[in-house]
Amino acid sequence: MKKYLSMICFLGALFTAGCSDDKTGEEEGPTGEAKITAFSFKAENNPDYLVKDYTGSISGTAISVRVPADTDLSALVATFETADGESTVTVNGTTQISGTTANDFSDPIDYLVSLGKKNALYTVTVSELPEAVWTKVGEWEQDASAIRLEIDPTDNLPCLAVTNENAVTFAKLNGNTITSETVVNRKGQYPGLGIDNSGQPYIFFYESETLSGTVASKTGGVWAEVCNTIERSANQAGPTIAAIDGKIFVFTVNDNRNPNTRRRLIDVATYDGNAWTTTGDIPGRNIARGYWPIARTKNGTMYLFVLNPVSPNSFSIYTYKGGTWSTLIEEYAYPSSEPGTEPATYHSFPLYCPDMQIDDEGNIYLGICYEYSPQVLKIDAKTKEINRVGSAIPSPGNTAGRTCRIAISPIGKLYMVYRNSEDAKLLQVVSLDEKTKDWTTPVQISSEPVFDEFECKFTKDGTAYLAYYVQEEKNDDVVTAPAKICLYKLATAE
Repeated sequence: MKKYLSMICFLGALFTAGCSDDKTGEEEGPTGEAKITAFSFKAENNPDYLVKDYTGSISGTAISVRVPADTDLSALVATFETADGESTVTVNGTTQISGTTANDFSDPIDYLVSLGKKNALYTVTVSELPEAVWTKVGEWEQDASAIRLEIDPTDNLPCLAVTNENAVTFAKLNGNTITSETVVNRKGQYPGLGIDNSGQPYIFFYESETLSGTVASKTGGVWAEVCNTIERSANQAGPTIAAIDGKIFVFTVNDNRNPNTRRRLIDVATYDGNAWTTTGDIPGRNIARGYWPIARTKNGTMYLFVLNPVSPNSFSIYTYKGGTWSTLIEEYAYPSSEPGTEPATYHSFPLYCPDMQIDDEGNIYLGICYEYSPQVLKIDAKTKEINRVGSAIPSPGNTAGRTCRIAISPIGKLYMVYRNSEDAKLLQVVSLDEKTKDWTTPVQISSEPVFDEFECKFTKDGTAYLAYYVQEEKNDDVVTAPAKICLYKLATAE
């Protein structure tokens, strides 16, 4: 009997051992989780749509990401991380590569995460952030005959050049304070401001006593005059400064009256890093008179707009790239009569303060007050066709309607700034609605009448700055409200 029981125990042990060996031979699979641990849209992977990163929030298997209003969701590239590097992620059967694969997020999308036999389904929903609003970031009691606004590319902060009866001043936003530095302690007029890629500022100003133009720059913390041989600049006709190819260009309208050989010609002063060359011309320009040169640089090309004050009023646009000038538009007058009408008639515009901006595709936008009506023209980069963008703003009056400013955000959204009426002169901002292809409801910025001097520029990170000048108020020759420069900011929604 004992021998029989021993045999049964031995066979049981063999069976148990065999079962143990079979379990050891099975593939247990990955031990991690099928899980998304981070999800975002990065600007570097979406350069056509975003200027900053937007991180999603994860709750269970629901992922929510908020991006600025009007963001094109049709081809956004997501960046994500999983709990286990061996996981595969698919959308509708298509393998997803973090930072590479684009999807249309107009509607919620399901991301399937698989790790061996483990699966998890995440639903990604993209919604709009609240609209960004204009907020005042600085107010500076300062008298001014003119102001110019530019952005320092090294820190995305706004800078101002200001002239008045006593001095030429450079100012910059520092936190919520506008700090200023004196460039020269004497009267300056018609300023121009340019900042090169290293952050070095250049300021042009006209001196009525010497009848010449001067350029000052800041080196080693000290402002110094670097060129003072630019011929007399015309009243209310520029100038503008641009930096490209390691050179500084200053464009002015020559108002030399004795001798009268170059009067109303566009003068080009150039600094190549060693010396200044003044009284240069634009190769290919054969028009005797010009006003309001405006220079902008974009993607390695400099664009120069010139207003031609001849009948009919027209404008020219030139480009400079790789050391070569080209004529993009010889003379264009905006028609006011129907096509084919004889004789053709054209819109007139005041010889005052046009504006120009260029988008990433090379399309040119002009802010011009035809018949004192603020409006924007677009010059298509491919076809060179010229068409108005949106509606023309009804004329607010001869004085109020002679100036408008335009700005383009890094993702291509167009803004226009103008004054609302001849009496109130309150500053308003509209943007182009991509759905209606017309201007949005105006946003009023100022509560006081704004002088002709106002400027609007975008930084590379999508923040806009708007500066304007308010003249002093007097009652019986007593100043009741000092002159001031106000600075507003439109920050990208967080």
